[in-house]
Amino acid sequence: MAELQKLERLSAPHCVLLAVHYANESNIIALRALTALRDTNFDVELVLQILLTYLPEGVEPSAYVEYLSEIASDSRTPGEDPAAALDVSPVEELSNPQARKERRKLDLLQIAHPLYKVETDLDPLTHFLIHRAHRIDSEAGLLNTIPELVVPFVGHSEYIRTWLISTVLPLLRLTYEYYPQSTAPSLDEFARLKGRRAIDVQLANLRQIHTSKQGGGNAARDLRGVVGPWMCGANERKRRKLSPEDRRASISEEPDDWECLFEWLAHTSKSDFSLVSSAITEWDGPEDLDLGGFEEGRDYVDDETQRRLERRYAQTALACLYLVDTTNADALQAAHGLLSRLSDLLGLEPPAALSVNAQSLPRCTAEMPMLQELRPSAIQEENLTRPDNTLTQPNEDAVHVLELFLFSTCVLSSLQQSMSIRVVTRLFLRNDSNEQLLLLQKIIHALSTSAKLDAEQWRAHRSHLLWLWNWGSTQAGTDRYAQGVFGCIQSNTIETEILKGLLESSQYPLIVQLYIRPAGDQYPLPLVDVEQVILSATLHHYDNASNGNRTRGGMKRASDIITGFKPHFPNSDRFLRIEALLKATHAMSFYSLILQHGVPFQPVNIRVSADPLSFIKKLLDQNLRSYTHLDDLISIGQNLVVAMPATILDDDAKHTHLDAAVVERKKAAAERRVIGMTVEAALTEDDFETAYSYVVNRLTPSTPSPVASPSVSTSSQRFSFGSYNSNVHEDEGEDIAWRAALQAGRHRSSPSTSSSWTRTNTAARPDLRRLEQRMELLSQALLLAPPRHLEEVLAVWQECETEMTNLLAEETEAEERFNDAADRRLPGAFAEAVAIQPRREVGRGAVEEAPMGLFDVARGAAAAFSKSAFPLRGSGSNSRVVSGAESHGDAGRVSMDIGSDSGSIHSNGDERLRKRDMVANAVTGGLASGLGWVLGATPVNERP
Repeated sequence: MAELQKLERLSAPHCVLLAVHYANESNIIALRALTALRDTNFDVELVLQILLTYLPEGVEPSAYVEYLSEIASDSRTPGEDPAAALDVSPVEELSNPQARKERRKLDLLQIAHPLYKVETDLDPLTHFLIHRAHRIDSEAGLLNTIPELVVPFVGHSEYIRTWLISTVLPLLRLTYEYYPQSTAPSLDEFARLKGRRAIDVQLANLRQIHTSKQGGGNAARDLRGVVGPWMCGANERKRRKLSPEDRRASISEEPDDWECLFEWLAHTSKSDFSLVSSAITEWDGPEDLDLGGFEEGRDYVDDETQRRLERRYAQTALACLYLVDTTNADALQAAHGLLSRLSDLLGLEPPAALSVNAQSLPRCTAEMPMLQELRPSAIQEENLTRPDNTLTQPNEDAVHVLELFLFSTCVLSSLQQSMSIRVVTRLFLRNDSNEQLLLLQKIIHALSTSAKLDAEQWRAHRSHLLWLWNWGSTQAGTDRYAQGVFGCIQSNTIETEILKGLLESSQYPLIVQLYIRPAGDQYPLPLVDVEQVILSATLHHYDNASNGNRTRGGMKRASDIITGFKPHFPNSDRFLRIEALLKATHAMSFYSLILQHGVPFQPVNIRVSADPLSFIKKLLDQNLRSYTHLDDLISIGQNLVVAMPATILDDDAKHTHLDAAVVERKKAAAERRVIGMTVEAALTEDDFETAYSYVVNRLTPSTPSPVASPSVSTSSQRFSFGSYNSNVHEDEGEDIAWRAALQAGRHRSSPSTSSSWTRTNTAARPDLRRLEQRMELLSQALLLAPPRHLEEVLAVWQECETEMTNLLAEETEAEERFNDAADRRLPGAFAEAVAIQPRREVGRGAVEEAPMGLFDVARGAAAAFSKSAFPLRGSGSNSRVVSGAESHGDAGRVSMDIGSDSGSIHSNGDERLRKRDMVANAVTGGLASGLGWVLGATPVNERP
């Protein structure tokens, strides 16, 4: 009782100081008795301030919750034995002035926490509970004790209930339940969070755990138990005034909390789609919240807002699929699962199982106008979640289009092109035919160069590519050829690229089945296009071959293609030309051939050359005695001119069709030119006999005539068959003939170069025999040369004639010396009889009438030539030209019986004809009709 009496004598300041003392001592019983007995000195706010300021935060809330309830309800009781609890000794020694002074020194905290001071509608107990909770966390770090303080009062204030659900509950779960090993923000920090920053903090642990453990099972839990409850405090956070710093930092408009969550999902899907997919698949959205049971049936989102949020959630899920950058199989499976989840949320039919079976692939329906309305901007990240974006509208068409993109991505993956849905969608929206064609070619190249695919696999891949083109629809778009991802490419282009891939993979029977002899006569490509592709592929391998041997490398591939498809194009001249080209190139591969700067010969050199026959000249120069393979070289040359390599793929009709007569003229001209080259090569290697044999046996004109077209090329020009066509003159072969004969006739070589005639008839002089052969060649050149070149041939003839005259004179002189010596040894009358015989004249003989005019000059020259060439004494059977040449070397040798004095030639063993006499007659006639004709002269005996 004494303590009660002392209490009654204490002033108000004394009582306040005593209450502070009891609070410091955590003496709740004494404080309860004091404030009840002296209630006039302690209003509710003062008691709460004393508790907030001086009651240690470590005190268990259960010790003073009942006391707080009494204060809040204004039903204070001093307790069962207040006198025993009270002890006024700490303040009874203070005088009143001292007590008042000490009272004024007290620095009591404001009941409202600075973060909530704008909430003027809240009662003091609500402010106290919030402030006390913050101090418990900040001063004692006992966040887990806050529910003991707050939960008993959730019925006291809806604000307390919402604050507990939206602030304390999420933080408690993050700190103690979900991620106890992680560093969590304080209650003060957490309460200040808003917008994007709040979402990042709440889900930061989720991303770290998922990245390290590759598991997304906690995503839905965190959304349901952390983010969801936090969303319930959105309205309270909107009303909360910001500090000046916060106000300056939030000048830009911040989206609401739900929009921030949707943005986080969309942004995260780019880098961690499996996490987002797991979250959306397992979380039912804004209505799926775990509030810890504190809501007690209350709805924190009204029905209209709930419907709006559900649509935004579905749209976000669609946007996430378009933002995926991952290309692996797991991402595709996750995307398919998310698409199935969306279909379920929207009440739509689920998509087909993720498969690339052509029969199970989805098809584009004709009634899809949104495909025509889509623009490339729709796939931009900032536009994907816009409410008006057609691509992500949560409706049946948008889901079906997404299904088409998903399966397109899956099909592309099966075609060895791993791409994300985003990239595939962008490819579709750009409508760039070049970009689509490049991707198609990349796919075909990958398939044709990968592990060997069989025919069935190629059939499946072709079906996939055609599905990517039209999505199974026959309807074309307004600015596209088809509806699919490759819809900007023409169907013929698609089939052409597939055909190229099949050719590269050597799927020849499948090509025949699909493109040449298709079932039902449904030709994917016109046969003329199929032929063009086949020939282009053949020449591609040909041009890239490093060796001309058709049993290896690119040449083998080219040869196999031609062999495989030639029976299906029996009337194609192009196949015949390429076959001729392959034969020529293969034959050339057996020779060594190096081009300029030491570059080895390659087949493509033939294709780019304007004169393919010129390679035979190089071949002859670089391969010793290759001129002996005449027939082989002729075959090469004829095949080259028939092939016309540079124009095989030209569309010009004159290049695509071969006329039989033109072909024969080409082959004849090519043969003449090749023989001319071999003659030159033989002479270069000093093999006159072979050159002689080639000229007299292989270059003999069918109708010898010295008159030729004035259009024949001059002697300074090399005749070219590289561009030989149907307009080439037939007498070009004769041009080669007379030039080869002239070149051989000019050749001077040692008789030691192995002469068959010398070995078979040792009585003959080799030098005379060689000169005789040269003059025979020159006589042929005279017969074939154009009039304007007769002077050139005659000049060489004169040189040979002079040499022949000198040799014969030497021989005659030697004979006379021999005869004189013999005469001196003969007896009597026989010697005299021999002596009176006239000696044979050597030289030109009697002088003819001087020629008059140009024609007389020509006739005089002919007469002189006729005497020097031992003219024939009659015109009977001896006027016939006889060729005594047989084969020599590979071309054959001639077998001739040469007299020691006259150089006569046996023909068939029954006629003896002097070759030079025959030539003289020919020259006489030739000059009369040739040179005289050219000069325009009139013979003297024909003048009036």
